[in-house]
Amino acid sequence: MSGDNSGDDCMETDPVPGYGGCSSDLVRSLASLSVVNGSRKHTGVEKGERGKASLNLHPCSGRRETVEPLDEELWSSLPEHLHDIILAWLPLPSFFRLRCVCKRWNDIINVKSFLSVCSRVPSQGSLFLMFTDMLQQKFAAYDPTTQRWHMLPHSFFLPCPYFESVLVATAGGLLCFQGTGAQNRYLSVSNPMTRTQRKLPPMLNMKSPYVVGMVMDREHQTYKILVVPGHQDGDSLTSQVYDSRTNSWYMASSLPRRVALITGTAFINGYLYSMSFGATAGVLAFDVHEGTWHELKVRMSQVVCPQLIGHRGQLLMVGGVEEYGTLRSVHLWRLDMARSEWLEVQCMPDTLFNTLFKSQHRHFLCFSHGDYVCFTESSSREMLMYDMYRNSWWWLPVCTLNSNLQAGSVLGFSFEPRLDAQV
Repeated sequence: MSGDNSGDDCMETDPVPGYGGCSSDLVRSLASLSVVNGSRKHTGVEKGERGKASLNLHPCSGRRETVEPLDEELWSSLPEHLHDIILAWLPLPSFFRLRCVCKRWNDIINVKSFLSVCSRVPSQGSLFLMFTDMLQQKFAAYDPTTQRWHMLPHSFFLPCPYFESVLVATAGGLLCFQGTGAQNRYLSVSNPMTRTQRKLPPMLNMKSPYVVGMVMDREHQTYKILVVPGHQDGDSLTSQVYDSRTNSWYMASSLPRRVALITGTAFINGYLYSMSFGATAGVLAFDVHEGTWHELKVRMSQVVCPQLIGHRGQLLMVGGVEEYGTLRSVHLWRLDMARSEWLEVQCMPDTLFNTLFKSQHRHFLCFSHGDYVCFTESSSREMLMYDMYRNSWWWLPVCTLNSNLQAGSVLGFSFEPRLDAQV
């Protein structure tokens, strides 16, 4: 069964050549996000006379390096496919600045051969989209590699909005927005780096549709979106899936019992994992390829504010432990599939826990991407980051956008800028 395939595509042209429609402030923000192979990219302006070598102070060692000028004749004779490889491996801010060099470079983000090269380039890092301010029309994004906040306009993420919408999912360089009110059966997907977006066909009839998650197949440049009813009327959990290959919706298998899903999913080895709560608390797995639900028989302890995390091919869970109704500690567990149980791998240090949870509410939110996990307490401006790979903790600098923080303004999504992600 499929839905109406009348989704409209929209591509916004670049008003300023080479900048993808971005403002100068935004370009400066993007320039500070340069990351190569997971390490910080030190940017600097080297001013030297034409034809002369300029000196550059190496940012790490402090030694002075000689930068030789490029041989114009050699570089101008390079084949186009080598140009494509070099451009694809550039930090994204440098790439956008170079688009103004010539017409071909400005139009290159629409060339399939170039995008194919980009698909083989590793991630240049990710942003945490933490807060949104509807009055200022801004997103607050945090870059854990540079430990800086960036204020980005709504128009950057959704170039030409089709309807009033909210961000509900992200995957592989794409953002998914859901309409509000009477438009809640409509979704749109955008890639802010290429200024492209698509309005998806309306969902199949479903009461209060809830977007569980979005999954990207980078090899084939396709994606799927899983939706379930926000209010379950019957005795089974129905679900529908959008497939970008066919630009249509289809009904997936049902789970033969009533469940209530917790916000937050983890995608690992073809399965989209989510948690249910209440009397039927547990872990559910949706096979994205087959479109079937599976229930994991895992021994569960009493955990508050649980959140699933996918990390280097393993399923992790963050949650709090209470004593006599009071939150006492926050832990990180790894699921041992063979033993069907959660094994503790980390506990938030007491000094950090006591600083983060000063109030009596002690309800926390948790966001993750890659090696990073971010914690914030519902009534506090404090935010704590944990690097699972390096086993290190640090406090985030204060974000000006959450000075009057409200629950509805907290996002908690990660965004990985990519040129090759196709809407």
